[in-house]
Amino acid sequence: MTTLTEHGSRVDVAYEWLLTEITGFRLRAGTPLSENKIATQLGVSRTPVREALQRLEKEGLITRTDNSRFTVAQISRSEVNDACDLLVALDTYIFTKAAAKLTETDAQLLLDSVERMSAAAATGDRVAWSDADLFFHRTVNEIAGNRLVAETVKETRRRIHRFWLRASTHQNRLQSCSDEHRVLTQALVATDIDAIGPAVEEHIGHMRDGILDMIAGAEALLGEY
Repeated sequence: MTTLTEHGSRVDVAYEWLLTEITGFRLRAGTPLSENKIATQLGVSRTPVREALQRLEKEGLITRTDNSRFTVAQISRSEVNDACDLLVALDTYIFTKAAAKLTETDAQLLLDSVERMSAAAATGDRVAWSDADLFFHRTVNEIAGNRLVAETVKETRRRIHRFWLRASTHQNRLQSCSDEHRVLTQALVATDIDAIGPAVEEHIGHMRDGILDMIAGAEALLGEY
């Protein structure tokens, strides 16, 4: 009898394999994803594969066609640029609004999450870094208190973040990105509104460059993505 732990580990195996194939551009945009074929390749049943696909769908890396079949979602230069332009505008708004509401407790939560990012970057722990980054942005969104903007930002960032995270790991960018979060936190604590916009733009600009470089590298190897 399969235990919940065993089932969960099989979902994780399928998820990590699919994530690596997609963010490494080996499964290209528009590629249909067969539950049966993936299950056979990984030596698992269809159920954990389906759950992994649903998880990646929520993250924006997989989409469904009109007949409810899974395919790899599109990621193009124009989409990356559009997403980053939107993030610059909305993150600047969110950080500015949060700065006016920040408490000492909030500030400590953000500083602690930055330290966790920095520690994870030092050891190359991509998962721990991503968890700390997610906590950081979720906390800022909650402080700002605009749920509609927060949801839009979450969906937009989720769509491109996995590609950036892969690019940053390869380019040793996790530490410098941790430092950028520290600069943003310092601007919040100081209520330095003038510093927030440029700090957000620099942070998102590095995300944009990392993903575009990765797309260019994939095209050089595989042809136009």
